[in-house]
Amino acid sequence: MPSAVAQAAGAFGLDAGSLRALGGNSGSTWGAGNRVLRIGRPAVIDAELAASSAAAAVLPVPAVLDRAEVGDVSGVLLEMLPGRPAADFARDSPGRARVAGQACGAVHALLADVRAPAGLRTVPGPGIAAPTGQARVVHLDLHPFNILTGADGEVTGVLDWANAAAGDPDLDRARTWAILTLDPAARARRGEPGWAALLDGWAESAALHDVPAAHRAWACAFMLRDLARRYPADELSHVTAALDDATEDARADGSGQRG
Repeated sequence: MPSAVAQAAGAFGLDAGSLRALGGNSGSTWGAGNRVLRIGRPAVIDAELAASSAAAAVLPVPAVLDRAEVGDVSGVLLEMLPGRPAADFARDSPGRARVAGQACGAVHALLADVRAPAGLRTVPGPGIAAPTGQARVVHLDLHPFNILTGADGEVTGVLDWANAAAGDPDLDRARTWAILTLDPAARARRGEPGWAALLDGWAESAALHDVPAAHRAWACAFMLRDLARRYPADELSHVTAALDDATEDARADGSGQRG
């Protein structure tokens, strides 16, 4: 356990020994009974909470119960929302996975109406300038492990706002399209009936097959940067190929890359 996590737990009067890691690669989110402890740099936590607070008008997001500053790290104590990740729902209930996917896909349209709060960073351009549009809250990590679902496949929570930014809502659709179709971990699950049904419902509901080419190119570049430390280049060659295809499509339809 990182020392910052133990210190944050102490600031909230939690027993560090009882905490459990809640997945992800950052080691920043820990379960504490019916609450969640999250740590990060203050600026990151500020942006995360600003984005999730704005999104709370249309989506179920974790409420902030407390916050503490520990050295150069901020810790926040969040409520633990009901439900389970859509990925788990799809695995255990493949016959209803498409319905859950449609509910997850509907999150995009809801979030597209949320104006970005003042001060929220703009979407980063990982070697390719992000196409511009209305300044809306974009999550940039909407996938089956960050959306919780209830017994009937309904959305009960949208988690992990660490990547949130202000930008064109189509960038969120592009990012999810890339995660669901290009991420090596997602591709490894393509043979699972529930997973396939979940993705079909999601793609249909969010119109992921109609994501503009310039946005797809940005999402591919974002993914290459995001996964560079976890996978060797040859295991991401399909992402590079998708980037080349999307870039060519963008040039052909005149959309280009607008900063």
